[in-house]
Amino acid sequence: MSLLSPLLRAIMLHSVISYLLLGGIALLALIVYPFERKATDETLKAIGLVNHADMSPALVRKSRDMENPRISIWHFRNQGIPLKTWRERQADIETALGVTVVNMKYSHGNQRVLLYTVPAEDDLPKFLPWQDAYLLKEDFALALGQSYTGPVVINLADIPHILLGGSTGSGESVLLKALIMQALKKGAEVAIADFKGGMDFPFAWREERHMRFDETTLLELLEQYVATLNDRKRLFSEAGLPNLHEYNKIMGARQPRYILACDEIAEVLDKTGLTKEQKELVNQIESRLSVIARQGRAFGIHLILATQRPDANILSGQIRNNINCRVCGRADNVLSQIILDTTAAADQIPKDAKGRFLLHDGTIFQGYWLEEKAQFFPHNGQDCRNTFETGKAEEYMDCRITKRHRKKGGERLW
Repeated sequence: MSLLSPLLRAIMLHSVISYLLLGGIALLALIVYPFERKATDETLKAIGLVNHADMSPALVRKSRDMENPRISIWHFRNQGIPLKTWRERQADIETALGVTVVNMKYSHGNQRVLLYTVPAEDDLPKFLPWQDAYLLKEDFALALGQSYTGPVVINLADIPHILLGGSTGSGESVLLKALIMQALKKGAEVAIADFKGGMDFPFAWREERHMRFDETTLLELLEQYVATLNDRKRLFSEAGLPNLHEYNKIMGARQPRYILACDEIAEVLDKTGLTKEQKELVNQIESRLSVIARQGRAFGIHLILATQRPDANILSGQIRNNINCRVCGRADNVLSQIILDTTAAADQIPKDAKGRFLLHDGTIFQGYWLEEKAQFFPHNGQDCRNTFETGKAEEYMDCRITKRHRKKGGERLW
């Protein structure tokens, strides 16, 4: 007993100290937290986030995201203020609370709004080089970049088409190339429509990709896509299968996905100053694009369209309304409104940002930067790199043809 008494006394002493410490922390929280809630409510009222009765949202509590401890969740009683208004005022809310909002959504029906935030000083990397390790195994998932919560992924089997927008130098052409390269590595048949003279796609892109530089050849390609769509519609119906993924899986087939990537869709569809015959040609292109936008998902035919031009009359509602994945980089209010239906990209993306994008669901992310030479020329040593961007097509192709026959260990040297 004499041996146990000192041990018991020590345990009791530490227990009392622990209870006092925890009790003090709890008491401090009870004293401080109401002041924090009141201060937060007053801050939101000061920026004008109020309902018709001049009531601001009420902070109920804050918690830590269990899946991503980096993220804090602010639970607000929204006082009838719709989520759309919160999103429109996101930049003001971030400044007022000293945070970056990475997501917001309803909770408890529509009675509460949850803000998922990180500290304002936490920022995304300004440069994010593509690595093949980012290539996803899931069919047919493409990685766009990194957000505050992790990789940003779009699966074309679920969301079949993508609309990219951004002002000159915002990086949407680089992101387009990163998506194209992933699609090629996954076995898709990719066609590229470039009506800017092909300057953004050096000769390495043209060797084994279908390039289209004029309306006539583009229309021919689109007619082939529509014919393939109708053939697959009949084929899948006869097999009793709903889509390309299930058909390939059940039938053991290897029907490829087809992707049309257009680097400047406005250059294709703008009818300003065209003759009657030219306008009819553009109308036919627009009609085929509409068919693919409406029906392409199940049959594995996809559109990835990019634009820098803020003109709502260029992209028809039939095409635009069937593209659910919309991504906008640095932009003015007009272009942001066209791409996202809000001015959020103009408000939330810094004017000097490159490769920073806003997804249709409000996710901000840094897009992957594709180093083209590393993709086309993965090996070191003497190769065709010096003719890659020289504009000398004949020199480049002669070099590639020569290199094609050089092997090492059964692998190409280029």
